[in-house]
Amino acid sequence: FLALHLSVAPDLPWLVIDDPVQSMDEVHIAQFAALLRTLSKSKTQRQIIVAVHEKPLFDYLALELSPAFQNDRLITIELSRSADGQPLMNYQPHVWQPDQAIAA
Repeated sequence: FLALHLSVAPDLPWLVIDDPVQSMDEVHIAQFAALLRTLSKSKTQRQIIVAVHEKPLFDYLALELSPAFQNDRLITIELSRSADGQPLMNYQPHVWQPDQAIAA
């Protein structure tokens, strides 16, 4: 599906992927994260929306896709429920910031 997405002119400026790693092992998940990073940094100007159902995978993809260049950004939205069943949403925009550890 990703090859098809890249081979035709986009009608919409985004790509939505729902739970793409159900049957992948750790090696293929890492390769998939690298592919997502490549797609997100390409000049196609497409937003990539990935829905995952596992917290460790959410955390891993958030780390792998975090902003690495100026004008990069990542928005993470975590949906869950409280102990009493109320829906919770954690929305967090991540923007690129220069590394403060490098001496000027």
